[in-house]
Amino acid sequence: MTQSFRSKMEKTAWGIVKDLDEIHWSDLAAKGIAETTAKTFLLRWEREGRIRVSHRDKQNRKIFVHAARVTPVDHSSPVEGQTPTPEGNMWRAMRRLGSFTPTDLAAHSNAGGVEVSIEKARAYCRQLLGAQYLKVRVTAIPGKREARYSLIRDTGPLPPRTTRMTGVLDPNEQSFVPAFGEVGR
Repeated sequence: MTQSFRSKMEKTAWGIVKDLDEIHWSDLAAKGIAETTAKTFLLRWEREGRIRVSHRDKQNRKIFVHAARVTPVDHSSPVEGQTPTPEGNMWRAMRRLGSFTPTDLAAHSNAGGVEVSIEKARAYCRQLLGAQYLKVRVTAIPGKREARYSLIRDTGPLPPRTTRMTGVLDPNEQSFVPAFGEVGR
């Protein structure tokens, strides 16, 4: 992390947010900094390692926290007392990768004696996409490239499970979301 700033305005902006527990671009906008400039500063600070995304609010906006104040979270191991499952491995991989294809997911999920095929990863992605847990970042071109997804609804360490009713059961929120996009497949 560098301590240099590109401009006096950026240094002033950092002074505004450096003592806040959570940071959003609207904190800077409230102090008179233009929205686009505030967003640019946040992205730059994230790249430099000053801040990192903590979570997303109800409007799916990124909420940042100071990287130095955050205790690192290790999402690599299964939940205590849980037997490793393909869904659990894929869910942990999704939470860590940020953006991924089904092939990436299968490659990162084959661990702990659990086998995850590309087809299984593709099916799980389709289910979570239908239940609005994933967003398509890059659309697929058949025969040329796979769709690239990102996780937009990280509800906790337990993996959402697909059900026979074609939907997703999330044990973290104890909710069921029907996956209407999957009906008839």
